[in-house]
Amino acid sequence: MVKFRHILFVRSGQPENVYGRFALEILRSEGLNGFEVVDLDTEPFPVLAEGDLAVLTRCFLRKAEMELLHQGVTAGARVVCIQPSWGLADRFGLKSRKQVLNPGWVRIGQGFPGAGCPIQTHRPIALYEAQDGVWARLAEAVDTEWKTGYGPAAVRGSVGQGEVVFFFYDLPAAVAAIRFGNPELASLLTSKHWGWTHAPDLFAGWADDRVVRLPQADFHGQFLAKVLTDISPYPLPRFWYYPRTAQRSAAVFQSDDDMSTWEQFTELSNSLLRHEGKATFYLMRKTLLTDAQVAELRSKGHTFAPHAFGVDGEEDLYFRFPEVLTDHTREFKERFGACSTSLQCHYAPWMGYMSWVPLHVQLGYRLLFAYFSSPQPYLNTFLCGSGRAMRFYDRDGTLYDCRQQPIITYDDSSIRERVTKEPEGLVGEFENLLMPAVERTHTAFGMLSHPVSFVTYSRPFIERCFDALHREGAPIFNGDEWTTFLDSREAVRITHRAGTDGGISCVVSNLEGPLPLMVPVEKGRAARVAIDGVKAAGEVHRRLEQDYLFVQLDGKPGKEICVDIG
Repeated sequence: MVKFRHILFVRSGQPENVYGRFALEILRSEGLNGFEVVDLDTEPFPVLAEGDLAVLTRCFLRKAEMELLHQGVTAGARVVCIQPSWGLADRFGLKSRKQVLNPGWVRIGQGFPGAGCPIQTHRPIALYEAQDGVWARLAEAVDTEWKTGYGPAAVRGSVGQGEVVFFFYDLPAAVAAIRFGNPELASLLTSKHWGWTHAPDLFAGWADDRVVRLPQADFHGQFLAKVLTDISPYPLPRFWYYPRTAQRSAAVFQSDDDMSTWEQFTELSNSLLRHEGKATFYLMRKTLLTDAQVAELRSKGHTFAPHAFGVDGEEDLYFRFPEVLTDHTREFKERFGACSTSLQCHYAPWMGYMSWVPLHVQLGYRLLFAYFSSPQPYLNTFLCGSGRAMRFYDRDGTLYDCRQQPIITYDDSSIRERVTKEPEGLVGEFENLLMPAVERTHTAFGMLSHPVSFVTYSRPFIERCFDALHREGAPIFNGDEWTTFLDSREAVRITHRAGTDGGISCVVSNLEGPLPLMVPVEKGRAARVAIDGVKAAGEVHRRLEQDYLFVQLDGKPGKEICVDIG
């Protein structure tokens, strides 16, 4: 049986390729778990054949490697090239205009997620001539004023028996820029509000107000995934974002102690439980809760970690915070035992670009809520271009085993007046984000409410958000549940082989829980899917601008699942 390879090409030694490996994070976040990395600095360029699917990240190729790539596409391989060199583009008949649009915006074409409104890249778009009739335009390059006429941002063309797509911008670098902010603003005060630096300070003048309510980072990844689905010569299966097919969005909820009383914790807990949700609570060093009360809340499914406090001037923040976080974590474990793998520090301080991420990893934290949509005008927006979690990826190419989880909706003393006076308006803003998420974008929502705030002023707002999530079947996870699910989903692997009657056979491994498999419906006909030789029941749903047959998989440790798609 012929094995079809799914390859992500990187060239780790080239500075231009610094975001090459981040493309793998994007592919896996989109449920495309069959791609394996080939580093062209340490491995030879392989011979590509019909049925192979490859993504070439931004790098330079030798002439012989360009020829192998061209030969592979001609023979039937399907390849996506991200910000190709001018020489590679020329080899496929594209002529550089010897200009760039910097920074470029992208208007994704109809038929793709994110189509319509331009979205940011924070990166240059190389300008090329692409002959109509030879190259199909998938996206247009536009400028900061949204003017067109610059040419394509992405094109698709047939070459021999295969197909090739060129993205004229560095898509993984764009996703990182949108999600993690402007590194030039690291450790600077930009909000006109806070007296110490926060992660949102990285976004001043960075996230454009015209598109801040769009999950731009998600759109780039979904665009890439849909391109791969479209050019694949067989139905390309992928995994859904959530554990169940019916779940089209989700929330991950955290709550900061801030010296709340037991009664206040209980009221917030009861509201969550009525909505089938759970929280991760972060406890002050001198929390008012007793050990027995923490144990009772744990028995209801909530989890806990310290609410480390280290803001007492610049010296304390810069030099002593690592010691403070280390001490608070140790003290918490000594008193309460199990510590959540997620964290939000008191007052949410943040220094540097990602300077503190290695410290959090060292202490066992793997999901950080530090990035929140602030200052006040950005409440209920996607300041980071997403509500979904993704691993931190630094400018030197370091991937940290710790995820950024943006907070979209929250209460806080700094916005108490607005929450008190405008609960209906804020609920409307939240629903204006939630409904597109449920119907089209399927992003998630980081949420925060303090027990004391919930009880004294924010319940009309926060509880209505719970109502909306519950109504739409969106689960409310705590930080640990969310991290566990994301880890298990990412760990799943899928390999592809030629099947019978022109179909495809897949082997799914490392699946240890419920996860829907999505099989594209082609030409209006649902594929026939068999699981371990038995015809599988499924449901067809229109999602991400594609009809998919959803088949619920339920894995067991150590057991492989054979999926035949005909």
